Amino acid sequence: MKILSIYPYLTISSAALSINGKIVSATCEERFDRKKSSTNFPVNSIKWCLKNSKIKFEDLNKIVVPWNPQKNINDASLRWVNEMRWRGEMFTNIPTYLSRIINQKIDGSFSQSFFGNKIKIEYFDHHKCHAAFGYYNSKFNEADILVVDGRGENDTCYTGYVKNNKFTKTGSVAYPHSIGIFYSSITNFLGFNAGTDEWKVMSLASYDKGKNRYDKFFDKLIILTNDGFEINLKYFDYYNFDRKKYLFNSKIHDLLGINRNYGEKISKRHIEIAGALQRSFEKSMNHMIKITKKRGKYNNLVLSGGAAMNSVFNGKLDKLKIYKDSHISHAPDDSGVTIGAALLSHYENKKVKKKIEITNNFYGPSYHQKDVEKLLKNFKLKYHKSKNIFLETANLLAEGKIIGWFQDKMEFGQRALGNRSIICDPRNRKFQDKVNKAVKFRESFRPFAPAVLEEKASEIFEMPKDRKVYFMERVYKIKKNWRSKIPAVTHIDGTGRIQTVNNQFHKKFYKLINEFYIITKVPVIMNTSFNLNGEPIVMSPEHAIRTFFSCGLDRLIIGDLIIEK
Repeated sequence: MKILSIYPYLTISSAALSINGKIVSATCEERFDRKKSSTNFPVNSIKWCLKNSKIKFEDLNKIVVPWNPQKNINDASLRWVNEMRWRGEMFTNIPTYLSRIINQKIDGSFSQSFFGNKIKIEYFDHHKCHAAFGYYNSKFNEADILVVDGRGENDTCYTGYVKNNKFTKTGSVAYPHSIGIFYSSITNFLGFNAGTDEWKVMSLASYDKGKNRYDKFFDKLIILTNDGFEINLKYFDYYNFDRKKYLFNSKIHDLLGINRNYGEKISKRHIEIAGALQRSFEKSMNHMIKITKKRGKYNNLVLSGGAAMNSVFNGKLDKLKIYKDSHISHAPDDSGVTIGAALLSHYENKKVKKKIEITNNFYGPSYHQKDVEKLLKNFKLKYHKSKNIFLETANLLAEGKIIGWFQDKMEFGQRALGNRSIICDPRNRKFQDKVNKAVKFRESFRPFAPAVLEEKASEIFEMPKDRKVYFMERVYKIKKNWRSKIPAVTHIDGTGRIQTVNNQFHKKFYKLINEFYIITKVPVIMNTSFNLNGEPIVMSPEHAIRTFFSCGLDRLIIGDLIIEK
């Protein structure tokens, strides 16, 4: 069974290919067209996924889409479909009118056919694809599910449970009441880009020292209810599609003061607002988890949707003690729904065992060493081939070098986990500022992630001994006796967005960190994505080389080749 999944236009375009329930290729379009968070139709991603597995379109059994437009048809303005500008629009215009005549509220998928009925195109509910992505990547056979994001077709939250591939929906919250867009609106208020800069606000919130004058105002902006929550819409314009500049309106100035403009200096007030926002978000998420538990059946929680990218909140899940265990996958945001749709289409309601827990996200392109060497020679670049790349790189790190680390298959999603990474020594605090200013060209308040040998994690971080954090999805406190040892990855509040590195699942990155540990007695390195501010993570050796010569990196390592300037 060969299933191609595509997600165009809405948030971040991507494509994925599954064969017999296993994801064999997946990538986001931004890596090809080099537009950060690209929403272009994923033409390049589709072509690469098929080429990578030597599959033609006609070899596919099914094409799936993680959005169900039939749910939006009767909500759309009639003027959107009452006139044809081009005869080719009959392809969409006729089924649209027929769906309106039928006027059925469909809660599930619907399908069309392609290639003379040979290939079915299936459209799945967006939140169910989020739920499926989380479940099929987890180790759980049965779990309660909470999806929270900006919005799906009509809803902004999904609660339910799943066992043996059978999903049961127990509730939802209807748009325009949205925790995700609420967070984005305040991100917009603070002078950042809504939809892409929320983690900047999350980082900024850590500088706030605790409850302040703005917390009481946030209680007026988002009101918790027995069934979920309501946004006080009189302060917001995000649901008014004729308003484009801001997601909020001027009434919010009565509560929070005048909004910050992009590039304006960040003040104490902005930090306090960010802190109050994060606390309000966490309070709302805790509330939704309690509702999920009340409606659910199981002791495990799968958390998915864009809100599950909030790693500060995720790190507090263990202490809530509402669920015995929880899972957040490597791309819970919209980049992951293509994978969710492909797996949902293969497994749903089938009496087959789902695959075991997914422990890495390496679904993208890789490059042969001979081709890389040929490229370096054509560019007349200075390089040498290392006899022991892990030892030599560890020594370079210990000497204070900042390195672009490029290995094997590219990661899927928004986090680099050791195959397309910028790495350096965590022991010197100056590296946080240096990498922010001279390499990433980004705000100085943003922290970097500590990648740690899995067996050493609980010695350094305040976390359960059996907790695995393969995808930087949780933030934990760093133990006080370690904060001075790894200051470059210790945030202002004493925390770190951890990545636990396992010898079985990620051998090369583990070997590198272990060599650094042998040299320095510190089993941690600093890891951030291999890209400049405003650009996607590098995909190809050409991208890596261009980035290397555009910033303050000291070395570029591709495979076992070390390139110098």
